Amino acid sequence: MHSKRMIYLLLICICSGNALVDPILSALPDMSTLETSTYESSTLETIIPSTSSPSTITTTTLTPSTSSPTTVTPSTTYPTTVTPSTTYPTTVTPSTIYPTTSTPKPNPPHPSGMNWVVVDEETNITCIVVKLSATILIPYKTISGNVENATIAMPSNATSNGTCNFGFLDDLNTQEISLQWNSGKSSIPNVLTYVFHKNISSGNESAAEEQVFLSDIKLQLYQDSVNFPNASGEYFYAERLNSNLHSVAVNNSYRCNSQESIELNVQKSGNSATIHMAHLQMEAFRTSVNDKFSTAIDCPADKVVTSDIVPIAVGCALAALVVVVLVAYLIGRRRARQRGYQSV
Repeated sequence: MHSKRMIYLLLICICSGNALVDPILSALPDMSTLETSTYESSTLETIIPSTSSPSTITTTTLTPSTSSPTTVTPSTTYPTTVTPSTTYPTTVTPSTIYPTTSTPKPNPPHPSGMNWVVVDEETNITCIVVKLSATILIPYKTISGNVENATIAMPSNATSNGTCNFGFLDDLNTQEISLQWNSGKSSIPNVLTYVFHKNISSGNESAAEEQVFLSDIKLQLYQDSVNFPNASGEYFYAERLNSNLHSVAVNNSYRCNSQESIELNVQKSGNSATIHMAHLQMEAFRTSVNDKFSTAIDCPADKVVTSDIVPIAVGCALAALVVVVLVAYLIGRRRARQRGYQSV
């Protein structure tokens, strides 16, 4: 009876072992049948029958833990491209230092060869011909009350107008010419006027004895901001009246290449302006239609220059003659010595 209980107990243990082992084996698909049988036989050998009363065996089912495989994403390292920095050379621009040049007072410019004329519209006669260069030194009052000097050079592109029969009474013994040019940035012209007179001759005197002279010089300037900085007024007036300048006989021209200066009275100030004229030649009361000057009468300044040049030229010629004679004498003497040596 006791042996039968042992057999039953053994069968129960076997069944219980199978119930415990089967879930584990199903969770391990890679285990072989041999390992299972070995596991069962070892289990049988380790069980020792107990003589105590039968105990209740609680069967515990073990749930295998399923571990999901971890996928390791390989990190891709891209090569870093280093852009080389290009260093451009720095170009240093040299600074040019301009010297400061003081502006000297201009001398009268040489005329361009153009003659200023006045033509009678009725007869087509060129009654006045003038050629000159002029520079004017002008004192003017500033806003602060000081007196400054301005220098105005008459340009060669000035225009001319005038009259051959002057005045309302048709005065045949007065003629004038006006030279005009623009002033600085203003369109208002500057005007330089020359008035000529002719001596009145009686019926017994010949025309060759009549004299023509420069009687009046009138100057009107616009005081622009360029030539007259900080000027207190707008217009400048100066004149010289009732003079007897540059007198020559009729049908002759007055010529003076040397510079001459004439003072003009400034209106409302008592100061004097100075006009410097050079390369001057003028003729009035002409009876020809062309603009060519008649026989020129030189001014005293040019005659002085001419008288100084003549003795200088004569002295240079005499000195050159002495040098030539001395050289010829030395050459002749040397040749005479050579002939004496050859005869010996």
